[in-house]
Amino acid sequence: MKILFVANGIVGEDPHLTGGETRFIEIARGWANKGHEIHLMSSKAGERLCKKLKLNVKQHLFINSDRADRLLFFKIALKSIFFLPKTLDIFNEGIVYSTNEMIFDVLPALRLKLKYRNKIKWAAVVHWLPPLPWKRKKSNIINSTLFFLNERLSLRLANRFADVLLPVSQSTAKQLSEFGANMMKVHPVDCGVNFHEIRDISSQVYDKKYDAVFMKRLQAVKGIFDLIDIWEVVVKSKPNAKLLVIGEGIDGQSAREIVKQKNLSNNIEFTGVIYDMNEKIKRLAQSKLFILPTYEENWAIVIGEAMASGTPVISYALEPLINVWGENVTFIPVGNKELFANKIVNLLNDNIYMNEICKVGIDFIKKFDWESIAEKELEYILG
Repeated sequence: MKILFVANGIVGEDPHLTGGETRFIEIARGWANKGHEIHLMSSKAGERLCKKLKLNVKQHLFINSDRADRLLFFKIALKSIFFLPKTLDIFNEGIVYSTNEMIFDVLPALRLKLKYRNKIKWAAVVHWLPPLPWKRKKSNIINSTLFFLNERLSLRLANRFADVLLPVSQSTAKQLSEFGANMMKVHPVDCGVNFHEIRDISSQVYDKKYDAVFMKRLQAVKGIFDLIDIWEVVVKSKPNAKLLVIGEGIDGQSAREIVKQKNLSNNIEFTGVIYDMNEKIKRLAQSKLFILPTYEENWAIVIGEAMASGTPVISYALEPLINVWGENVTFIPVGNKELFANKIVNLLNDNIYMNEICKVGIDFIKKFDWESIAEKELEYILG
C-alpha cells in the first residue's frame, strides 16, 4: 500500500527534531517494515531529517528553503492553498497521513482526499488544541492569535473531511470532544519508545557526567528561558552543577546569549540537535535527571526516552502529562521556578531515592512500544 506523510513544517538547514517528527517517522518505519511504500510530502529539510533517522521515503518536494523563521511558516501556509508537487500525480490511491494539525499539512491532505475521494483514506493526527490566545503562556498575542486561528480552521476541515482523527493522548481526544468533533472518527493513539534498543545503549553507560539534561525545541513555550532561570538557582547551591541542553529552535540564540550574560557558560552546555540514536541515549543515560519546564505539551516522547534510559524526570505539572505519566514523573506547579530548582537540588542529594524512581520508570515505560502502536494505528485507519 502507498502511504503519504504530509510534513511541511520541517524547515532549516539543520532541522530540529520535535516529538511530532519523531512520532511520524517511527510510525512510518513500522509500516515500511510491513512492506508498505512510504512517501513524504515535505521540504528538503524533511527529506534530510528522514535520512538522518534512517527512514527511506519517496520524496515529493513542497518547499526548497533552508530558512527557519515564523515568516517562512506563513509563506508555507499560503503556498499550501494553491500548490501540490507534480510528482504527486502518481499518488491516486492509498493513505494520506497529515502529521500535524497545522494548515500547511491539512490543506494538501484535504485536496488529495477531495480529488480521489474513495481511493484515498485521510488520517489526520491532532497533537494539541491551543487555548484562547490571551490564555496561551510564554507567547505574544499576535503569534498566539495566528496559531489559534490556523489550528481551529484546520481542525474544522479535518473533522469534516478526514476519514479518521488520531488525537495523540486521551487529553487531546477530550479536547476534540469539547470542540465538537465527530467522535465516531476519533481514535486516541499513543506515543512510544524503542525500549529494548534504548536499554541496550544505556546499559553500556557507567558514569554520570551531567547533573541534568533538557531535550526539546529551544522555544519559550517549551520552557527554555525558565530552564536557565531554574539552573541559575541550582548553581547557587551547587556551583559546579552541569546542565546539558539538547535541541535547537527559534529562541536558541537568545538562550545562549542569556547564559553568557548570567555567567553560566561553565554550567550549561548546548549541543544542538542530536540525530544519532546511540549518541542521544548515551547523553540521556549520562545525566542524573531529565528536566522539562515546558508550558505546552500533550505527551512528551522525550520523557519516555529519559525513563527508558534510567533517568528520573521532573516537569511542570501540565494536565496532559499528568494523565500520561502519573506518579512516574515528579511534577512541579507550572511557573514555580524556585520550587523546581529546590526539587532538583534535593534529588541530586538523595541517590537512594533517585535509584528507586529510576527502576519504577523503566518498568512503566516498557509497555509503550512503537511497533505495536504503529500496527494498532493502521487498524484504526483501515477500519
